[in-house]
Amino acid sequence: MSIDIRKLRYFVSVFEEGSFTRAAERENIVQPALSVQITQLEKELTVKLFERNSQGIQATIAGEHYYRFCKNFLRSLEAATQEMRDFSGSITGLIRAGVMPSICRGPLTPVLARYLKNYPGVELRIVEGYSGTLAEAVLSGGLDFAICNPPVAQTRLTRRRLLSDRLILISGLNKKYLPWKSIRLDEIRDLKLVLPCSHHAQRRLMDKHIAAGNIRPIRVIEIDGLAASISFVQDSDWSIVLPRIAMVRDFRSNGLVFNPISYPELKSDICELHTPECPLSVPAQKFVQMLQDEIALIPVPIKGLR
Repeated sequence: MSIDIRKLRYFVSVFEEGSFTRAAERENIVQPALSVQITQLEKELTVKLFERNSQGIQATIAGEHYYRFCKNFLRSLEAATQEMRDFSGSITGLIRAGVMPSICRGPLTPVLARYLKNYPGVELRIVEGYSGTLAEAVLSGGLDFAICNPPVAQTRLTRRRLLSDRLILISGLNKKYLPWKSIRLDEIRDLKLVLPCSHHAQRRLMDKHIAAGNIRPIRVIEIDGLAASISFVQDSDWSIVLPRIAMVRDFRSNGLVFNPISYPELKSDICELHTPECPLSVPAQKFVQMLQDEIALIPVPIKGLR
């Protein structure tokens, strides 16, 4: 029996979406036609891949086993196709990159503009997300690679550190801090602190130092969103701790005050993650290198901030 790659892609989409309707939208095909393709695949394999009921669909044991095979096969096929493009010397193809919020707010915009101009044959798909979510997407094959903090729970991914960035305290003008004056967080007695959500790597770091007494906020609030957090800080007497890289475009802002943290020493490691079986394609390598070059150009507003 010959393998119809199109049917394999449809099957993977239905499995991952858990819905024929959403899978059809993802594959840009009408839902009845997609259902026919899956039914034909089940007949060819002489096994049921999905159980259908009033609540939706559920993969069978055979379907779960076949999904693993299909996912690995399609991933290998995509890698081989990209390698052939690389041999031709032309920078073309599709790259799917996951990027953490601080990178999206900071150096990503100029990198995207320059990359798209230099490599018009490359199609880019950028997904913003937190480390754990992006790592899972890389493992499942939904992303080719991710630029984010190293995930705690995932060790199978190949990781390469791009930057170890110092965190800084950011406040609104209401706090009346002297701009760019080094500050000890354990000495601030009226610190009201905005924290990221619990699945953010930086939250675990902050919780650790709060528990140890190295940071002593009188009150905390959790906001799941970088833009919302910064807007709130700017218009209030609250503060937030963020990587320097996230704020590079805001250093000249008249509504924010930035203070390096002398104690405790807080750093954010930013890594590139991919699966061992799918090394970065040439277009992906060019993208990561361009991002690294942009990060290296980020100014250091005061001596000793690095």
